Amino acid sequence: MEKIAIIGGGVSGSYLAYLLSNSGYDVTLFDIKEKYFKPCGDVVPNIYKPKFEWKIKYYIKNFAFYLDGERIYDVSYRNPKWIVIDKSGWINSMRKNVNQVISTNVDKSKFDLIIDAKGPYDMDRQVVYTTRALIETNEFSDEAVLEFNTKFTGFFWIFPDEEGVLNVGAGFIENKNSKDILLNYIKNKFKDYKILDLRGAPISIGGVKSKSLKIGEARGLVFPMSGEGIRPSAISAEIAYEAITKGRNFDEYLSYNLTKIERRIEIQRRLLDVYMRSNINARKFLLKIFLRNDVLIDAFLEDKLDFEGILESARGIKYGSIIR
Repeated sequence: MEKIAIIGGGVSGSYLAYLLSNSGYDVTLFDIKEKYFKPCGDVVPNIYKPKFEWKIKYYIKNFAFYLDGERIYDVSYRNPKWIVIDKSGWINSMRKNVNQVISTNVDKSKFDLIIDAKGPYDMDRQVVYTTRALIETNEFSDEAVLEFNTKFTGFFWIFPDEEGVLNVGAGFIENKNSKDILLNYIKNKFKDYKILDLRGAPISIGGVKSKSLKIGEARGLVFPMSGEGIRPSAISAEIAYEAITKGRNFDEYLSYNLTKIERRIEIQRRLLDVYMRSNINARKFLLKIFLRNDVLIDAFLEDKLDFEGILESARGIKYGSIIR
């Protein structure tokens, strides 16, 4: 049986290591830390469930969109559109069940297959530097807020994390100092709050130079307009597991089975590029059209901004997925 090394214990690396170990494979997971923690919004579209169940902390049905401080669109769904998960708890639960080495130095001679799941940390692609704060506040709301500023490419977010606690974050391509921007935003947005945790992390928005033997964010599997990478990373781990257990060519199998996701990621990159090349007036015009369109917002919330996904959203709205 093959000896397999997986470098990087995030979503895709830990999930693949767990799936393979649970099936009797000789797997070693390499990471610089014994336990996983990477701050993000911790939200996933409610259209996917992993084979190793995660804890759901909150269901989100209500959304509001702001542009330059003005609330321009809100929507409520009959069923939860997003879920808030305990991502770190999920990953660390899987890591308890696999052989780990606290290092990223792999002796290649000892392994038959080495898979890269290091996330964005090779810095071989464009990234956006984000900061997220968990705040305790009596101004808690079950509404997910996305707030855009036409001076920058990116957005602020406010997501319910658990009762009384909000996940508030920011990430803008043009400004790497997202911490100061976020702290100022929180100060202006809330009257009474306590910061429980404040951390930053890079998130991929650009393509990678090589996808060979890579999964998850190491492969560039993050939707650049929303920043959502949990679901595509988990899916890539499941596909990698199938490739290995079925004895298929790893890279060919992943490329074929990730076609739809990678196409949708590329569409978002192109839309983001158009936005970045536009002046402020054009940005405001484009965003107002986008953010006031029920179908486009629905497709955006599930990261399916291609023809197939937009048609799917249109059908769902036609048959009553939206309350308002």
